[in-house]
Amino acid sequence: MREGLELAGRYRLEAPLGKGGMGEVWRGVDLRLRRPVAVKILPLSGDVDGAGVARFRREAEIAATLNHPGITTVFDVDEHTDGGLRLLFLVMELMRGRDLASVLRGSPGGPPVAQVTDWAVQILDALAAAHRHGVVHRDIKPANLFLTDAGQVKVCDFGIARLADATRITATGSSAGTPVYMAPEQIEGHAVDERTDLYAFGCVLYQLLTGTTWVDTDSSAGAILYQHLNKTPVPPRSVRSDIDDRLSALVLNLLAKQPDARPRDAATVADRLRGLDTRPPFRGEPMGSQHVPPEQRSGHPWTPQPHMTGRPTVAVQAAGAGGAITAITAMALALLCVPGLLIMLLRSALDLSLPDSPGAVLSYVDLAAGFAEPVVLACGAWLLSQHRAAGRWTIAITAGLVAQRMCARGDEYGWGPLVVVFILATAALIMAALPSTGRWCGERPDHAARQER
Repeated sequence: MREGLELAGRYRLEAPLGKGGMGEVWRGVDLRLRRPVAVKILPLSGDVDGAGVARFRREAEIAATLNHPGITTVFDVDEHTDGGLRLLFLVMELMRGRDLASVLRGSPGGPPVAQVTDWAVQILDALAAAHRHGVVHRDIKPANLFLTDAGQVKVCDFGIARLADATRITATGSSAGTPVYMAPEQIEGHAVDERTDLYAFGCVLYQLLTGTTWVDTDSSAGAILYQHLNKTPVPPRSVRSDIDDRLSALVLNLLAKQPDARPRDAATVADRLRGLDTRPPFRGEPMGSQHVPPEQRSGHPWTPQPHMTGRPTVAVQAAGAGGAITAITAMALALLCVPGLLIMLLRSALDLSLPDSPGAVLSYVDLAAGFAEPVVLACGAWLLSQHRAAGRWTIAITAGLVAQRMCARGDEYGWGPLVVVFILATAALIMAALPSTGRWCGERPDHAARQER
């Protein structure tokens, strides 16, 4: 491959980004749409299985139709001939970040358990979406799981393992895949399905949680495959004591030798992970960019996503519990202020005479401003119920103004009702200003989350 090469008259290669056993990845540009892209180039050997390549193309085309935030977007799949060499290439979104293999190299003991659980749910949601469309990955491993700088995990390279089978790239002639993460049925050449991906995912999850693989990687490839077929994994909790017993048991369940002994599907595993009580995730800069200098991140073939979508993760659910309490309390207190405030304002309005002096006019202006406060409080409560930060600050500011009005107009409104409204307004101000209410505002409403599933 060379800089400036135009594939199919549309995609110009600009700079190499990486190279692996299957081919090369280049940063390129789509000349028709004038956008940057990542191009994975896969040379086809002379003894290529045409039917296998056709199956790969169909599978890649299906993967390209999967509209899921956790799956790398594939824009195009095509072929090109350069100097007699036949090339198959995939055009993908250009993302920035690093793969989980790089993350593991920077975390010898494994990342925080809650962060790993959060990533795991994202990966499982992506696999569930692919499996529903009949697409099996066949080569789940840390290098194929990409963590963007925005904190989103994306599953890459759907169908590449099928192409490896079709082009007979593997030295042994067996099914393609990475030995450290291969399921027993894949090693033995049996039919694979979504449970094959779950086994590989179990290997990845074990490594993320403990910082090490469950198989001995210092041995030969044949010895590694033998361990998958015959060795029982050591429970992850035996390696790392802060792993929950239920999480450790789930990993061993995923690593069952027989496919029928594993969980039924990816969605089932994701639900089990969501049911675990883990600590809230690390907050701040996403793990994908933490401790990685910008010059090291800039060379990766990926671009950040504007926000994370999909099903709520375990970490988000754990963080939202406390915020819901304070936010709902702030809404309730704000609404309780409304009737008492209206009663006092109506009583004050009835006591006013027709305006015959500048002082009376100012009183009417002040009364009109007073009537706006309960309306604004009600609007603030509604906005807060929609998880909007504007509702939080509307309640806090307006409740403060109401409390100030009560202090200044005690003789006019009567001290009994005044004290009640003053207490309610002050409490609403405090609840709305609490940081936990701010976290509530950072979440999406449940109905929005369900629509995105």
